[in-house]
Amino acid sequence: MVNNRVGSRIGPYELTRLLGRGGMGEVYEARDTAKDRTVALKLLPPELSHNSTFRKRLEREARSAGKLQEPHVVPIHDFGEIDGQLFVDMRLIDGVDLRSVLNRGGPMPPARAVSIVRQIASALDAAHGAGVTHRDVKPENILVTAEDFAYLVDFGIANAATDDTLTEQGTAIGTFAYMAPERFTNDHVDQRADIYSLACVLYECLTGTKPFRSDSVSVLITAHLMEPAPRPSLVLPGLPQTLDAVVAQGMAKNPAERFATAGDMARAAESTLSFAAPPPPPVPVRHRGRTVAVVLAAVAVLAAAVAATWTLRSPETAVTSTLTITRTVTSTPKSSVSLPAHEAVTPVQRRVLAAVPSGYQSCEPVRPPVADALATVDCGQNAMPGGPATARYSLFPTVEALDSGFRAAIDEDTVVDCPGGRQSPGTWDYDSTPGQTEGSVACGDFDGNPEVVWTKSSDLMLGIAQGTDLETVHQWWVDYV
Repeated sequence: MVNNRVGSRIGPYELTRLLGRGGMGEVYEARDTAKDRTVALKLLPPELSHNSTFRKRLEREARSAGKLQEPHVVPIHDFGEIDGQLFVDMRLIDGVDLRSVLNRGGPMPPARAVSIVRQIASALDAAHGAGVTHRDVKPENILVTAEDFAYLVDFGIANAATDDTLTEQGTAIGTFAYMAPERFTNDHVDQRADIYSLACVLYECLTGTKPFRSDSVSVLITAHLMEPAPRPSLVLPGLPQTLDAVVAQGMAKNPAERFATAGDMARAAESTLSFAAPPPPPVPVRHRGRTVAVVLAAVAVLAAAVAATWTLRSPETAVTSTLTITRTVTSTPKSSVSLPAHEAVTPVQRRVLAAVPSGYQSCEPVRPPVADALATVDCGQNAMPGGPATARYSLFPTVEALDSGFRAAIDEDTVVDCPGGRQSPGTWDYDSTPGQTEGSVACGDFDGNPEVVWTKSSDLMLGIAQGTDLETVHQWWVDYV
């Protein structure tokens, strides 16, 4: 590759800043003058541009990867060749790679490590479902925003290169640190190799070190083929030992012994994060009803940030302002939740726990649930900045029932405008789906307690959060819901 092309032009692209450089090329911030947008432009090495096999594989893989619509996959806008130079045009992400995050901050708290891995697992599951294998899952290919929203990059590029091509390109030793054993043999390689690599990433997020450490490629290959998976709790004794088993299964030598999906591994890791119950919430939740004495040990719910435009509107008016809203990435867990009590969590209660915002240590089931709801849980103090003192979350069977529950909730409130003079009640949406209403929101006061009431249609969930003052709890809602 030439040294630095900043200031030069390739076709319609003006290269404005070098973002990174590796064995598979250089990435620039570039201005697409034809479409009037700023993008991340990956320029592949000249040797690969002249490799007809690679070119055909790149076209096939990039075309497949470009169809992925999962939020944690960096979209591919375009790919092709300009004056003999192969390129891939991708969305520009305002974030840093996970390698830099780990180098700067060291080991992550388990909940944060699992959050990052869960998001990347979501990207991998979507790709694997579409028949796309990544083949180069490592911290350098994971971008993390300031709000801890994680993206997996380079889909279609690494898979376009055979392992022989990677060797010819002088693949960095860092890549070998995450490669599954079957990559070094004649065995079949499929999506389970990505699961192995993600388990290596989980280990490093938890411990701050790679699973196998060596400057020798041959030593690394031997370790992947022969050495047992390392135990995170031996590096940091404070880590839950149950995470050792998750890493061990994810890094199983035999692909058939690994988790069936990346999401299964993430959920298994998530289920190990059990917490003690906090003291009773200091602010009473409305109509708590009859609750069981057992406290549900909460799953460490994964927060993933997404920039959004929040539009509040009534039939008569519309007020729009641009905010950054953190959206909880959710799916129905396939593994059971660990509980400190004898009573098991029902599937619908698991769905509620998976949908609540991050920051809760424990929640209690409400029995019976609120009217027309499938399940309801009450949660105590939220640990995130400005988090509510208490909250209630309910899962509904249909959007109609959800909307009815929202109306019933605000009927009991003294409704006021939300902070900033925003109309209440109103609706809100994300800028990734402009004009597509995600739910309703209202601000008010219930029995002297300021609260925010909202619905999230994608989860069929109604949330009611109470705090000491409306501005604080509303800002928490903006930042973490």
